[in-house]
Amino acid sequence: MKTSLLLFIVILVGASAILAVAFFAPIPVPYYQDFSVMYFTDKGLINGIHIYDYPAQLTFIKTLTPPGFSFHPYPYPPWYALATLLLGYLPIQVAARVWFFLNLGMLGLAAWLLMPGWKPTRRILGVLAASLFIPAFGLLVVGQYSAPVLLGVALFLVAARRKNAAWLAAGLLLMTFKPHIGGLLFLAGFGWLVLERTSFSRRALWLSLAGGLLLLVLGFLADPAWPLTYLQSLGRYRDIPGVQTCGLCVSLSVTLVRLVAGQPSTLAAAGVSLALALLAGWLLIGRLRGRLKDPGVLLASVAVLTLLLDPYLLNYDYILLLVPLFWLAPRTIWLTLLVYFIPWVALALRQDGNSLYALAGLVTFILILHYNRHPTLKRD
Repeated sequence: MKTSLLLFIVILVGASAILAVAFFAPIPVPYYQDFSVMYFTDKGLINGIHIYDYPAQLTFIKTLTPPGFSFHPYPYPPWYALATLLLGYLPIQVAARVWFFLNLGMLGLAAWLLMPGWKPTRRILGVLAASLFIPAFGLLVVGQYSAPVLLGVALFLVAARRKNAAWLAAGLLLMTFKPHIGGLLFLAGFGWLVLERTSFSRRALWLSLAGGLLLLVLGFLADPAWPLTYLQSLGRYRDIPGVQTCGLCVSLSVTLVRLVAGQPSTLAAAGVSLALALLAGWLLIGRLRGRLKDPGVLLASVAVLTLLLDPYLLNYDYILLLVPLFWLAPRTIWLTLLVYFIPWVALALRQDGNSLYALAGLVTFILILHYNRHPTLKRD
């Protein structure tokens, strides 16, 4: 009870501080980039417009935005919009700053949880390193939506270690907020629960199922026909110019297609991803065997697989690389730092450095295969 009360007080004080800073501190956070899709979706919902009713949203937004503003269909599940609904009541500049601090908080908390057993000074340095990670920087600047997935993975791992069924279920559900990067992680975590067959895993499984059902039901508040209209919204999103070619995508499969064909294509990359998935699965099962029963090993591996196999990935989605990097750091700190700084080189090269993100993922996968083979920690 005391822990819950303390947590409530910390959240209340933190939320008050964020609102105060967001209202009164002139922090120059961009608000007409990716964040604006979330904001105007929420604002439309407050005004009675369903989150997947794209024509009605466009009509509504014209009265609120400058000429030439581009708004694309909302591509996330309805519970994401409901979770961020309060942002729609704020002026857009203030809401963007609130979301910036929420993203920063989720990122910092996830990094802290991914460092169990580390000394406090090292954990603080780890949180700072996570905040300065180039994909995290990109996420914060444009107001992207990947942080809940990272926090979900961190919560899952800490809950699995402490046998906390409620936090584990919460972690799983957070992975659903951005399905195209959290889907494989959710399936891996859910599968681990099913195969554990302990009283703890059964409690966590039932809580996860109940929480998932609650999210599905709540989704009807955002759009009464959401199972159908959500798919339609994804179809509209796919037809946006540039999505199918995705010149800014940084996944391994898109990078390989770009190198071979001279131009990227998410459709062609999907076939390459299937072949890569078969190869990666064979390597993981053949070399790691029973070590995937360890949730830390499992989710570190699946996080890297997501980055290697998902065709539609942008640089900010590589915050998932923090999961395997924090797992690898106690085993091989110098190689971990090498991977950490690869995106910095990519930033210096601008768009020409996009393939380096895929290289960072590939090197991390190789390191996981090597260091997972050793039952004890191996340090440089």
